Amino acid sequence: MDSIHALAQPLLDFVQPITLSPYNLGVQITSLALPCLLLVESLNSQSRGRYLFKPLASLGFILAALAYIPTSYTHKLFHLSSSSSPTSFATLDDIPKTIASIGLPNLFAAYIADLRHLLFSVAPTVLSAPSAATSFAVSSSSASAAVAAGAVVYTTYTKAMMLAFGLGFLGDVLLIPKWGFLPGLVSFLLGHAAFMVAFTFHGQDAAGRQLGIGLVVAVAAVVGPWLLPKIKNKIMRGAVIAYMLVISGMVLTAFGSINSGRDHLPERVVGAVMFFLSDLFVARQQFATKSVFNKWIGLPLYYVAQLLLASTLRGERI
Repeated sequence: MDSIHALAQPLLDFVQPITLSPYNLGVQITSLALPCLLLVESLNSQSRGRYLFKPLASLGFILAALAYIPTSYTHKLFHLSSSSSPTSFATLDDIPKTIASIGLPNLFAAYIADLRHLLFSVAPTVLSAPSAATSFAVSSSSASAAVAAGAVVYTTYTKAMMLAFGLGFLGDVLLIPKWGFLPGLVSFLLGHAAFMVAFTFHGQDAAGRQLGIGLVVAVAAVVGPWLLPKIKNKIMRGAVIAYMLVISGMVLTAFGSINSGRDHLPERVVGAVMFFLSDLFVARQQFATKSVFNKWIGLPLYYVAQLLLASTLRGERI
């Protein structure tokens, strides 16, 4: 039951936007932008709506990751209630009553305050703070000195994950125009490499990796003979092969981390596998059969995968 609850956490973050801890604006942004993106993709694949909703949905998983990183920030929405305790509700029917008691202007101001905090406080801190080598021990003398001095230290896992999310956002933007497929592919390849670094620094277990080898080999044995003959351009074929190798490595290192570190490990593995599967639908759309169903299946898989991976940043601050 604990694993099921952990996997459902991003969904809970969306359906309980007022009181759930950790409060997560990014999950809600992606959850709202994704249906709009699917709609415009279905109506017209060249719609200008893609230039709005796709970057917005992708910005959501970056904000989600930043919001999952523990900080001392207390969301201002908790102070808008007339009661002395944080606003709470037992069922979804209580949400409209809670919003009505707070007031839409205050609710909007709380969202803006949270957005500013994530972009201008948390993000610069993660980029500038020293790194610790693992998720539960500071191994370098510089990081130890920083902790002793009271500085904020983030794990290498946190920084590599944030780099991966940034490269994912860039890849999504590059994939919008037709000419951007290859640059977008390179951006995602680098992003998967960053995920591999993060998972490796989190800790690896040989038995866990063996669980992933069977999956990767089985999928590669089917996908390789099906996909590669369809790619006539040699440069593109080489890029796709490199991409397949790197994303396979990401899945293997995700499985390798299954018995290492602390909590939220199911989300890491499930997120990596969902990311892997979503790319199969991207490949099918680009090289095999163009269909709106590729996007209706692939895009939800991709964005839920990113949100699940973002949720693993909880507890990563030292």
